[in-house]
Amino acid sequence: MESYPTPDRFNAGWYVVWTEARAEKAVAPRLDRMGYESWVPTYTTRRKWSDRYKAVTLPLFPGYIFCRTGPGRWHDLIRVPGVLTLIKDGPAAAILTDAYVEGIKRVIAAPGSDPEPVTELPAFEPGEKVVVLEGPMAGMTGIVKEMQSRRVLVIWVELIGRGVACTIGAAKVAKVPELP
Repeated sequence: MESYPTPDRFNAGWYVVWTEARAEKAVAPRLDRMGYESWVPTYTTRRKWSDRYKAVTLPLFPGYIFCRTGPGRWHDLIRVPGVLTLIKDGPAAAILTDAYVEGIKRVIAAPGSDPEPVTELPAFEPGEKVVVLEGPMAGMTGIVKEMQSRRVLVIWVELIGRGVACTIGAAKVAKVPELP
């Protein structure tokens, strides 16, 4: 399992909340009203209706919400209607750092990144794991895969087994050294 920088367990951090199916947009306002900071990453796609195409906004990580809270308050999260549980790292709730979540936000908001959901880690040759060195995605790690003449960086969130594919264009990347 990939190791993520975790904040001090006694300070605020981002929890990954697992929701009921298609309940992300209903649960997020409930969390906000309770004083939590929630974030549902979304993307826009075109869907065909019976008579037309329509732009639809969907969750980038279906079934998951990122929620920031302080210590001692995470127990209340699982009592919110629509919340199934929190993603765990061993016996405790997994916590992501502000920097990690801000990095995902930066990647999604980057002009031309065209985020799209990824449900399976793409097949890749050993050594294709990279870190972006420059641009709005600087510092993000992921897997680069050539797709139809465009470079796509897949940022894989191991805790939930999902990822985000973003176009990185000509950004400079470097291989992440493998640990011995």
